[in-house]
Amino acid sequence: MLESLDIRNLALIEDIHIDFQPGFNVLTGETGAGKSIILGALGLLLGEKADGSIVRTGAAEASVSAVVSVERTNPLLHWLEERDIEPDEGSILIHRVVKNSGRGSILVQSVPMTRADLTVISDALFDMHGQHEHQSLLNSDRQRRVLDSYGEIAPYSEAYAKVYRELENLQLQRSKLQEDLASAGREEDYLRFVSEELQRAQLKTEEDTELEDEIRILSQYEIIHENLELVYDNLKNSTGEGAIAALGQALQSCRRATKADPSLDEIDQRLESLLLETQDIAESIRDRLSSMSFSQSRLDELQSRLSQLQRLKKKYGPSLDAVIAFRDQTLDKLAQLTEHDGQLGELEKEILALEQVVAKAAGILTKRREESAKRLQEQIAARLVHLGMPHVVFSIDIQPRTRTIHGADQVDFLFSANLGEPKRSLKEIASGGELSRVMLAVKTVLAEADDVETLVFDEVDAGIGGSVAIAVGQQMAELAKSRQVIAITHLASIAAKAGCHLVVSKETSGGRTYTRIEEVVDESRVKEIARMLSGKGQDETALAHARSLMR
Repeated sequence: MLESLDIRNLALIEDIHIDFQPGFNVLTGETGAGKSIILGALGLLLGEKADGSIVRTGAAEASVSAVVSVERTNPLLHWLEERDIEPDEGSILIHRVVKNSGRGSILVQSVPMTRADLTVISDALFDMHGQHEHQSLLNSDRQRRVLDSYGEIAPYSEAYAKVYRELENLQLQRSKLQEDLASAGREEDYLRFVSEELQRAQLKTEEDTELEDEIRILSQYEIIHENLELVYDNLKNSTGEGAIAALGQALQSCRRATKADPSLDEIDQRLESLLLETQDIAESIRDRLSSMSFSQSRLDELQSRLSQLQRLKKKYGPSLDAVIAFRDQTLDKLAQLTEHDGQLGELEKEILALEQVVAKAAGILTKRREESAKRLQEQIAARLVHLGMPHVVFSIDIQPRTRTIHGADQVDFLFSANLGEPKRSLKEIASGGELSRVMLAVKTVLAEADDVETLVFDEVDAGIGGSVAIAVGQQMAELAKSRQVIAITHLASIAAKAGCHLVVSKETSGGRTYTRIEEVVDESRVKEIARMLSGKGQDETALAHARSLMR
């Protein structure tokens, strides 16, 4: 609900404060007094574009502030919470500034916002009728939501949405699987070639390192063999002049000395160990020499195998381990091809079965909407007849459309005001007065089904008078029992039904023009309604008529 509105330096308005009340609020005043400026200020809060021309002459900027209460059940609270905006005792402060340069700023509870954000907020809180861009019921999707709310269709729409999401999820899985299969299919020949090549290679971890070691030894066979023979000859040769013979003689001499000096026993033992170790080394070298042989064919074989591994590493990975991993991945992909073929078949069966469930749920939803639409269109048409449209035709058209999360129905409100004219969608209605009355009728019928808390009507009295005007006033008063209604009107019969009556006036002072606003009550209100009736606030007949309207 709009609690208050502060406007500074906007066109003719220098500084005004307006307190609105729950229920039915009207703004009246002479033509040109500034009612449209106040409506324009509300438009700024609804996210309308603005430029510097709206700033009062001589001022640097214009500003509009509003305190708006938000019901606890309003979905807007969740949107605000996501942006760390916390209402203050159930209300939020919206503040918009427009500088004479055309630039400006928007704050909601002191948090900077964009015009797009402001539009989201205003759409949840206000409906302004008389300017097409703020008439939410012109939108087909909103019409569908209103119809669903009126017909209490939520259980059916939720049941449909549940199976629709399940179907959507399966279809996404199918698409992903098809993409994988298509990609794998394009690679299948390549994958089979790779797998066969790598399997034939019979790769083993670290085989390339082992090959390099063996090739290095074979490549230097002569150097190794020749030097080992020299080592063996120096340790033990046939003439008995090798290191082993010398160590044996040294040990014998040391033992003779040890018999004379037992303290040399340790040296004796060390010499004995050295001799044994040298003999063992000599035997090992002899064995190695006897086992060594050179084979050019073996060297060629090893080099050929290493070259093969190097080629595979160049093609499939920087290392042999990487090539082995690539082989395993290739085998896995080939296995998945067969596995995915089976999965896709099963998925297609599930989708086919669920398609039937979704189609059935959509059909039930359509049937409930069609039943609700008949009742709703009759009630709205009856309201419009009372609002001065005796030849009105109002219908709710439901046509098949591509299935979405909301069903398979295109919902459109169609309207014709005059006999013989074809029905048209609401957004094609040219007359602001007709459109406002249609909205009034729709809003009255849907008072409990619609969650917008504040309705603003402009031109709702255009082209009507007499009993129709009285009916409009009564209907707006009825609507105001469940919503805040703000109306700009020139008709006394409508103003008389309001609970809060605000009068907009214009005055000049010091060569400047100012717009003023004040609430009128009691006798002041009687005079204002009399003025609206006769053009004069002191005419006794008009005063009496005003009092009778206010009863």
